[in-house]
Amino acid sequence: MTPLHRIEERLHALTVRQAIGWVIGTNLFLVGLAFVLPADGETRGPALLSILGNFHILALHIPAAVLLVVPLFEFFERHEQATATVRRLSVFSAAGTWAAVLCGIVHAHYNGFSGESIQLHLWGGIAASIFAGIASLLLSQGFLLRLVGQVVAIGVMGFAAHVGGELQHGEGFPFKANTKASPKKEETPRVVTTSQKRDDYTQVIRPILEAHCVECHGAKKVKGKLRMDTLEALKKGGSEGSAFVAGDLKKSLMHVRVTLDPADDEFMPTEGNPLTKEQVQAIALWIEAKPIPDDVAKLALAATKAPKQAPKK
Repeated sequence: MTPLHRIEERLHALTVRQAIGWVIGTNLFLVGLAFVLPADGETRGPALLSILGNFHILALHIPAAVLLVVPLFEFFERHEQATATVRRLSVFSAAGTWAAVLCGIVHAHYNGFSGESIQLHLWGGIAASIFAGIASLLLSQGFLLRLVGQVVAIGVMGFAAHVGGELQHGEGFPFKANTKASPKKEETPRVVTTSQKRDDYTQVIRPILEAHCVECHGAKKVKGKLRMDTLEALKKGGSEGSAFVAGDLKKSLMHVRVTLDPADDEFMPTEGNPLTKEQVQAIALWIEAKPIPDDVAKLALAATKAPKQAPKK
């Protein structure tokens, strides 16, 4: 007898009450773990748990794909009793979703994530695990009820996946189309001259930060407790210090990190295009309270419109 058959026999031996207890108990464990290991923006050890959390991105795709396939078997076969294939796939998707959420909770806590979207993704994932478990409980019911349970589970999983996709690929994913391959010359942002007393933070620095930094250090997603979407947040800094210290480049982490060797683990940004020399120069001049020359500002702003590179896996 294969291990799979042994698992099936043990599952068949469970009473309805025992099966419900398993689903409730395992998912209550996830809820409790989410409170014990909060996504608070702190980066911490041990390294083994940090690495385990990284497997969240790998672990979530397989059970999600399986969950999508199960209703196809149900719809085209239309058996009153669940087939062996449906039973195996449904239970696998429920267990796999639970494991992916477990890795996600560890990933957020040990790798320094926080923010509104992180919380929404986390609790959406827990809800997906619960509904995947409910779908597996309905295997003993009739065809229509099983199918409805699976479709609802897919809907909840789809919501959690959508929020996670926006965290990884930007707002609107996967429904936001790429409308242009590269910026046109006439669309280069106009920079006012210094004689017009340009506000360098508002018109130059903030667009650079929005293009390269806010995706991981904004309201929706906060790594290392650092937000970079307002001047006040830059001054406040994060768990590793202040991003902006007026007049001091060595203490301003927003400058230190972008000037490191790209091979350094602390080099920023970790995703997308690195800052151009004009963007780095503009940030340095702004920190030192020096005016940013128009030609530097123009090139720095033009680079913010460049197509982003694919995020690192």
